Amino acid sequence: MLKTMFNPDPSGKKIVLVIICLSVIIFLANCGGEGSVTTSNKYLGKLPGIAKNYTEKIDKIEKNIKECTDIAKAFKLDKEKDLLEDEADKAVKEYLANNPLTNLPFEQKADYPFTIKEVSVNLKYSSSISRLQLITKVKIDEDIKHATLFSYIIAVDKEGNSLTKRPGVFVSGYRNQDFTKGMEVEFTGTIDDVKNLGKFEKFVFISREEYDKSK
Repeated sequence: MLKTMFNPDPSGKKIVLVIICLSVIIFLANCGGEGSVTTSNKYLGKLPGIAKNYTEKIDKIEKNIKECTDIAKAFKLDKEKDLLEDEADKAVKEYLANNPLTNLPFEQKADYPFTIKEVSVNLKYSSSISRLQLITKVKIDEDIKHATLFSYIIAVDKEGNSLTKRPGVFVSGYRNQDFTKGMEVEFTGTIDDVKNLGKFEKFVFISREEYDKSK
């Protein structure tokens, strides 16, 4: 009897230890910054989650600023918002530097005078929690004289639903030029609403007519 009292069942200690460990893990998973991002897209990784996390925090501060009647407090909140925006830009930059997003899935539905070959995140320009900088490689299908070429994209989920408010636009450059059949060219462009890309499945290249309708 005494032996039982002074030597508790070791399995009980293990259960307590497991509960403590689980509590610590849950606590850490819910602590700020990128650490609070629990979802991950199979193509874009944690980027949409990072964008959504910071956007919600910034929106909350902006709401507090609008409702604030104390000038000193409003000024302090505005400073907090600026710091959070800087932190968000840094988080996106670091994530993309450590996790380059290349060869993203796409479908070309539009009949362009060129063929899309590849879509990737453009690291030459700074993406943000609201806008993703992209680059696409294309192959020219016919000779084209003195022109600037465009392409238009939407980001969709598995069901084909558009995830952003408006399409993104790619451009061959900022001046007219000649293109020859077989030439390989890089277009640069952007797409907004990064926070809404959590269910991203692929980019779809659409026609100018479809673009004009959805603007």
